[in-house]
Amino acid sequence: MPAPHPSQSAEAARAAALQAEFNEKKWVWVPDEKDGYLAGWVHQEDDETAEIVMSSGGEIRRVPLYALSKMNPPKFDRVDDIADLTFLNEASVVHNLRLRYGSGAIYTYSGLFLVAINPYQNLPLYTDAIISQYRSKRRDENPPHIFAVAERAWVNMGEERENQSILITGESGAGKTESTKKVIQYLSAIATDAHPPHSSHSHSASISSSFPASPPSGLPRSSSFRTKVTHVASNSTGGHFTAKGRLGLLERQILQANPILEAFGNAQTQRNNNSSRFGKFIRISFAPDGSISRANIDWYLLEKSRVVVRSVAERNFHVFYQLLSSGGTLKDTLLLDQPLEEYEFLNKSRREVDGVNDREDWDALINALDIVGFTVAEQFDLFRIVAAILHIGNIVIRSTKSDDAFMPDPSQAERVCHLLGIPIAEFTRAILRPRVLAGREWVTQARTGQQSLDELASLSKSLYEKSFGALVERINRALDRPSSKSTFIGVLDIAGFEIFDINTYEQLLINYTNEKLQQFFNHHMFVLEQEEYSREGIEWDYVNFKLDLQPTIDLIESSGNAIGILSCLDEECIMPKATDLTFTEKVHSIWSGELRPAEHPHPGRTKYTLPKFEQGFIITHYAGKVEYRTDGWLEKNKDPLNDNLTRVLASSSEPYVASLFQDFAGVFTDIPPSSAGFSVGKKRTIKRGAFRTVAQRHKEQLALLMAQLQATQPHFVRCIVPNVNKKPGRVDVPLVLDQLRCNGVLEGIRIARLGYPNRLPFVEFRQRYEIMTPGVIPRGYMDGRKSCIRIVEALGLDTELFRVGTSKIFFKAGVLADLEERRDALLFDVFSRLQAVARKFSARRQMKKILNRAVAIRTIQRNARVYGELRDWPWWQLYTKVRPLLAATRNDEELRRKDVELQLVKERAERDQRERENLENVKMTLQAEKRKITEDLEAERALALDKDAMLERSKKREVELEEEIAALHADLDVLDSQLDRALHLQKEGDEKHETLRIAFDQAAEHLVRMEGEQNDWRAKEAELSDILLTQESGMVQLQQENQALQKANEDLRSLVLQRDEDLARIKERSAASVSDLQAKLGVELQTKESLNSKADQLERSSRHLKQQLAEMSRTTAEYSAMIQKKEDQNSQLLSNITASTDERSRLQKDIVELQATSDRQRAEIHASRADLDRTVSAKTKLQGELDELRAIMETKTSEDARRLEVEKSKEEELGELRRQSSELNAELSVLRETALDKESKLVTELDEIRRQHKLLDSTHSTLLERERRLKERVSKVEAMVVDLEKAKRMLESELQALRSRQIDADGRLAETSRAKEILERQLHAAQTKYNEIEDAVLQMERDAHTGERQLETLKKQLESESAKCKELQRVVLTQKKEHQDRIAKYDHDLNKTITDLKAREWELKQMESKQDKTIVEHVYVLEKAKKVTDQQLREAQEQLQKDAVYIRSLEKAKASLTREVEDFARGGGVDQAERRASERAAKFLEEKANKALAKTERAESSVRRALGDLEKTHGDLVAEKKALEERFQDTLQRLRELEGQIEAEDRESSELGIHRHRLVQQLQDERQQHQKDLAERDFTSDQTRKKYQGW
Repeated sequence: MPAPHPSQSAEAARAAALQAEFNEKKWVWVPDEKDGYLAGWVHQEDDETAEIVMSSGGEIRRVPLYALSKMNPPKFDRVDDIADLTFLNEASVVHNLRLRYGSGAIYTYSGLFLVAINPYQNLPLYTDAIISQYRSKRRDENPPHIFAVAERAWVNMGEERENQSILITGESGAGKTESTKKVIQYLSAIATDAHPPHSSHSHSASISSSFPASPPSGLPRSSSFRTKVTHVASNSTGGHFTAKGRLGLLERQILQANPILEAFGNAQTQRNNNSSRFGKFIRISFAPDGSISRANIDWYLLEKSRVVVRSVAERNFHVFYQLLSSGGTLKDTLLLDQPLEEYEFLNKSRREVDGVNDREDWDALINALDIVGFTVAEQFDLFRIVAAILHIGNIVIRSTKSDDAFMPDPSQAERVCHLLGIPIAEFTRAILRPRVLAGREWVTQARTGQQSLDELASLSKSLYEKSFGALVERINRALDRPSSKSTFIGVLDIAGFEIFDINTYEQLLINYTNEKLQQFFNHHMFVLEQEEYSREGIEWDYVNFKLDLQPTIDLIESSGNAIGILSCLDEECIMPKATDLTFTEKVHSIWSGELRPAEHPHPGRTKYTLPKFEQGFIITHYAGKVEYRTDGWLEKNKDPLNDNLTRVLASSSEPYVASLFQDFAGVFTDIPPSSAGFSVGKKRTIKRGAFRTVAQRHKEQLALLMAQLQATQPHFVRCIVPNVNKKPGRVDVPLVLDQLRCNGVLEGIRIARLGYPNRLPFVEFRQRYEIMTPGVIPRGYMDGRKSCIRIVEALGLDTELFRVGTSKIFFKAGVLADLEERRDALLFDVFSRLQAVARKFSARRQMKKILNRAVAIRTIQRNARVYGELRDWPWWQLYTKVRPLLAATRNDEELRRKDVELQLVKERAERDQRERENLENVKMTLQAEKRKITEDLEAERALALDKDAMLERSKKREVELEEEIAALHADLDVLDSQLDRALHLQKEGDEKHETLRIAFDQAAEHLVRMEGEQNDWRAKEAELSDILLTQESGMVQLQQENQALQKANEDLRSLVLQRDEDLARIKERSAASVSDLQAKLGVELQTKESLNSKADQLERSSRHLKQQLAEMSRTTAEYSAMIQKKEDQNSQLLSNITASTDERSRLQKDIVELQATSDRQRAEIHASRADLDRTVSAKTKLQGELDELRAIMETKTSEDARRLEVEKSKEEELGELRRQSSELNAELSVLRETALDKESKLVTELDEIRRQHKLLDSTHSTLLERERRLKERVSKVEAMVVDLEKAKRMLESELQALRSRQIDADGRLAETSRAKEILERQLHAAQTKYNEIEDAVLQMERDAHTGERQLETLKKQLESESAKCKELQRVVLTQKKEHQDRIAKYDHDLNKTITDLKAREWELKQMESKQDKTIVEHVYVLEKAKKVTDQQLREAQEQLQKDAVYIRSLEKAKASLTREVEDFARGGGVDQAERRASERAAKFLEEKANKALAKTERAESSVRRALGDLEKTHGDLVAEKKALEERFQDTLQRLRELEGQIEAEDRESSELGIHRHRLVQQLQDERQQHQKDLAERDFTSDQTRKKYQGW
C-alpha cells in the first residue's frame, strides 16, 4: 500500500536536511554485484581510482573512477519524468524508480516512455473517479498513469485526425495484459462518455444470438497484479461500467473479447499466473463523433508447442482446465469422461494455481462468448478441437521388433475421428503408414513409433493454432461494423526482449521483433527531439538512429549479397540432406569466415560471434549479447505436417474442421457459409509446392506490423517485473536494470544524452540563476532570451554545453547539476553571512537587555534608599495624610463634568455612526462606478489591441504587396526584353528564309537523290552488321553444342575437337572479314566527317562560285548518268549479298533445330541414367534384403518348406528385377544407338554447313574483289571530275546547311510564336493583377492619408485638451494647497481657542471657592444660551441633511444622465434633439442643484451667525466646493464633446483610443480625488463644528 504522505512542513524540513547533507560531500553511486548500486561519498581520489565511504555501514572501498556514477541532488528524488534528471545514468534511473515504487507510484515517465512496475497488489488506480481525473487533462496536470497515455492518444487522434498506436512490451509477468485491459477500459469509458450507448455503431443486425438480461460481472481473470482476491481488479475493468448501463453492445463485445483470448491464448508460467503466450495488436476504430465504430485484432507468435510439452511448474492453456472443470452434458458430448490426471497433455505439469478458480473462469468464458455473438454450434466447434487434442494426447503408439509403429488400442483414435469427422482407417493409415510420392509413384512408408508420436504432436499443435486463428477471425467479424471514414487507436501487446540460459529459435524471433520495434522507437524519439530543436531554432546536425540497429537486423533478415540467418535457415530447410549442424556451419562461413579479395566486410559481421563450446552463435543486440542454440531449428522452421493427414482433415464431414484445412484439399470445394459459423468465404488454394516457413510468415507479419506502426503516431509503455518472488514493495535492482536494458529504456536515455535533455523556460532559468550573476541584468525590463544569454556568458559556460532557443534554454546532461552545486555554494555563503549578522544582532540585543537591567536595579536601589530616608521624616508623614483630603471637595464637580463629557461622547458616537454609514454608501457607489469604468476601459483596451493587430497585419500585407508589385515589374521588364529579342530574331529569320528559299528550290531535287543514296548505303551496312552478329551467335551456339556432345560421348571427343578447331578458324575468318568491313566503314565515316568539316569552309566560298553554276550543272548531269550506272552495278551486287544472307539465316535455323534435338536427346539420356541408377539402387537394396532373408532362413532349419517358398519367391522377384534390368539395358543401348545416329547426322549436317560456309566465303571474297575494282574505277572517275565534284559538294553542303538553317529558323519561329502567345497571356494576367493591386494600393493610400489627417487633428485636439487638463490639475493642486493652508490656520486658531478656554477654565476653578453664587448664575445663563444655540444648530443640521440627501439624489440623477449621454454619444445612435433635451434636463438639474446649494448657503449663514468663526469657515468651504463643482461640470462637458468628436472622427485609431481612455481615466481619478477632498473637507468642517458645539 502507498506510504502515508508527511505534512508539507515536515517534507520541507526533510528535503532541507537531505540537501544540506548532500552539499557537504561529493556523493556517487558505486556498483555492487548484489544490490546493483550503493550510495557513497568520495573520501579521497587520485588520477584513476577513488576511496569511497559507503553510506550504509561506513565501509571504505577503492573503486576505479570510470565505474562511479554521479548522484543527483535530493530535489530530483521521485521526479515524474526520468528525463528531467540531471545525471542520466543507470544508477540514478533505477534509484528514482525504486523510490517511486516504494511510495506507491508504479508509473514513471522516461521521455516518451511510460515505465510501469508490477505492484503485485490491488491499488485504487482504475476507478471511475480516476478516469474522470485524467479526462481532458494534459500530461503534466496529473501524475504518470496508463490513463494519461491513452488520453494523449485519444486527444491526438481527435485533433490531428491521425491514427495512434500504444506499444506495450515487457517480460512475462510484468503486467502487459493488464495494462492492455486498462487502456481498452479507458478508451471504452471515454468513448461512451463522448457518445451515448445507444449509438448506431454499437448495434449490429448480424448478431443473431440473444444476450442475458444482466450484464457480466467483468473480466474473468486478473493477472499477476492480483492476490488471492481474484476479481477485484476485473470488476473495475468491465462490470463497473455495465452495471450503470453506460456501455453499448460494441463496447461490451470489445471488453469481453479479452477473456476469450485469455482463455485460449494465456497460460500459467513460473513468473505469471496469466501470461499471454502470443502477441496481439488490437485496433479500436472511432467514428468522427467520438464513438467506437469497430475493432480488429491481429495476433503473432502463438506458443503452440505448449499444447504438447511444457515445464513441470507450468500449465497448459487455460481453456483445457476450464473445459474439464465445466459441468453439464458438454463433456459427455465431447467424450471427456475421465479426470484431469488421465490426460497425457495435462498430467505432466502443474494442475492447480493458487487464487484461480477454473469453474468461475469457465462461466465467465461462456458469458463472454455469448456477448461477443458466438452461437451454440460455434462454441461447440471451438471446444471440439480442444477435446480432440486431449484425446490425441492419449493415443498409444507401440513399436514392433522391426521398429514399425502400430496402435494397440484404437479407442482413443476412434474418439478423435468421431470429433473431427474423419474415417478411422484413413486416420490410422496416415499416422502409421502414410503414402509418399517416390518419383511418379505413390509408395507406402512405414513409420517408427517415435515418428508417429511426433506426427500426433505436430497435428495437435496445428489443430490448436488453426483453431485459434479461426477464433480471432470470428471475433474480428463480430467486432466489425460498416462505418464511414474513421481513425483508430492500436494497442500492441507483445513479449519483450528475452535473454535466457538456453535461447532457442523462439527467442530469436522475439528478439528480432524487439530489435525492429526499438529501431522504430529510436527513430521516432529523436525525430520528435530534433523537431523541437527545429522549432526552437537550434543548430543541430540530423542524426539517423535507425542505423544503430541496422547491422543486427541485416544479420538476422538480410537476403542480399550477405545472406541473413533467417534466409540461410530457409535455404537449408529446402535442402534434402541439411541438418542443424550444416546450417550452423553455413552461417559461420558467411558471417565469420574469411573474406574474398576486394570484398568489403558487412557491418553485421561485428555483431556476430562464435560460441566457445555449444552448437550455435552469439548475436550482439541493443540489450546485450545473446547466445543461441541451434538444436532443432530446421524442424521448428519447417513446421512439418503430414500431407496424408491434411488431406484427410480437409475432407472431414465436420464443416468447421474442413474449413481449417481447406487450403490443403486437392480440389477446392466451397463450403456454404451457413454450415459453419467460422467459414470466411472462398479462399485461394495454395499451389502445390508453395512451401512457406515459420520465418517467412513471421517476417511478413512483422513487415505488415511495422508498416501499420509507421503510419501511426506511437506511444510507448514498458512493463517491469520488480522481483521474481511476486512480493509487493520489493525491488531487485539487477533484475530491473536487466529489463531496462532489454526494454530500451536505457537506450532511449543514451539517445537523449547525445542531445540536450535538460531544458528550462527563460523565466524559470532567470528566476533561479540570476542570483549567481549580480549586476549583469540591468534594472527594468529586459527580454528573457537576452537576459539568459547574459547570465550564461557571465557564468562562463562552454557554448557546446548549451543552446538558446526562442522560448527555452537547452543544456547537456550534467550541466544543470553543476549549476545547482554552484548555486548551493553561493546560497550557503549568503545565508552564512546572514546568520552571522543575525547572531550579532541577537547577541547585542541580549547584552543591551542585561545592561538595562543593571541600570534599572541601580535606580530601584536608589529610590529605595530615598524612601527609607523619607519614611521617618514628620513632614513627609503629614503630607501623605493631607494629600487625599485635597481632592475631596472636587469630587462632585468631577462627576458632573464626567457625566456631561459622557453625554457628548455618546452623541458624537451616534453622529459618527450615521456619517460612517453615509460614507460607506458613497463608497459602494463609487466602487460600482469604478468597476464599470474599469470594465469599459478593459473592453476599449482589447478593442485597441485588436485594432493594433489589424493595422500591423495591414502594414505587413502592404509590404508584401509592394514586394509582389516590384517582382511583377521586374518580370515585365524581363518579358519585354525577351519579346524584343524574339521579334528581332523573327525578323532576321524571315529575311534569311526568303534568301534561302530560292537556293533551296534549285537544289532540292539533287539533295533528295543524294540522301536516298546515302540511306541505301547505310541500310547495306546495317544488314552486313546483322549478318556478322548472327554468324557470331551461331558460332557460339555450335561451340556449346560441341562441348555438350563431348561430355555425353567420350568416343566422339576427337571429332568434336576437330570441329571446334574448324569453327575457330571460321570464326577467325569471319572476325577478319568483320574487322575489314569495320575498317572500311571507319574510313567512310572519317571521309564523311572530313567532308562535313570542309562544308563550313566551302560555305564561305559559295558566293564566289555561284557564277559558275550553269556550266557545272551541265557537267554534273553527264557525270550523274555515269554514277547512276555505277549504282545499278552496286544494286546487283547487293542483291547477290542479300541472297547469300538468306541462305546463311536458313542454315543458322537448321543449326538451332539440331541443337534443340541434341538437348532433348541429352535429357533423355540423363533420365535413362537416373532410372538405371534407381534400378541399381533398388536392386542393391533387394539384394541386401535377400541376403538378410537368406541369413534368417539359414538359422531356421525347422522351416524348410517356408524357406524354399521364400527363396522361390525371392528368386522370382530377382528374376523379374533382372528381366527389368535387362530391358532397361536394352532400352539404354537403343537410346545410345539412337543418340549415335543422331550425332552422326549432326556431324554430316555440320560438314554440309561448313562446306556452305566455305562457299559463302569464296563468294564474299569474289564480291570484295569486284567491289575493289569498282572503287578503283570510281576513283579514276572522281580524279577526272575532281573540280566539278568539289563545286557540286560545295553546293550540296550549302543547300543542306541552308535547309537545316531554314528548319531551325522555322522551329525557332514557331517556338517564338508560342512563347509570344504565352508571354502575351502572362502579360495580360499580370497587367490585370497589377491594375487590381494598384487600385487596392491607391485605395489603401487614400485611406491611410485620410486616417493620418484625422489622427493629426485628433492629436492636436488631444494636446489642447491635455494642456487644459494639466492647467486644471495645476489649479486644483493650488486650491488644494490653499485649502490645506486654511485648514492648518483653522487648526491653529482652534488650538489657540482651546488653550484660552483651558486657561479660563483654570481661572474659573480658582475663583470657584469665592464666587459660588456668581458662578451658579453664570452657569444658568450659559446653559440657557447653549440650549438656544443647540436648538438652532439641530435645525440647521436637519436642513443640511435634507439638502445633502437632495444633492446626492441630484448627483445620482446627473450621473445616470451623464452615463446615458456617454452611451448615446459612444453608440452614435442618439438624435441631436434628444441630446439637446438631455442637456436641458442636465442644466435644469444643475440649476436646481445651484438653488439647493444657495439654500444650503443660507442655512449655513444662519449657522455662522450662531457660531461665529465656524460659519465663516464653512461658507468658504462651500464656496470652494461650488467652484470646484462648476469646474468639474465644465470639464465633464468638454470631455463629452471630446468623446463625441473622437467617436465621430475615427473608431479605428487605436492610439487615439488609448489616449482617450487615459484622459477618461485621469478625469475619473480627478473626479474621485475631488469627491474625496470634498468628503474630507465636510468631515473637517463637521469636526470643527462639533468642537465649537462642545465648547
